[in-house]
Amino acid sequence: MTKEPLTITIDPDSELGRALDATDGLSVVLERNGARFRVTRDPDDPLANYDPDKVRTGLRTFAGLLTPEEGERIKESIYRGREEGTGRLIGREVSRRR
Repeated sequence: MTKEPLTITIDPDSELGRALDATDGLSVVLERNGARFRVTRDPDDPLANYDPDKVRTGLRTFAGLLTPEEGERIKESIYRGREEGTGRLIGREVSRRR
């Protein structure tokens, strides 16, 4: 189980708060007594707008789109790629398309 990182709330009207606003999304390095700390903006929570009903509807829409044969072909390709190395497999697939 991963431990959640420490959250430090910063007053948006403080000098640090204004400096973070001015970064335009770039990483920031904070330095204290020679120790450097890299701060990056955390992307928005991907589950913030999660709608389980929409997910279920989408799954029902796409369920059964692949035939069992297509599913087996995909699995075979994955297993072959794991055994042979995906770089070589991708190279072969590209050369076949030309």
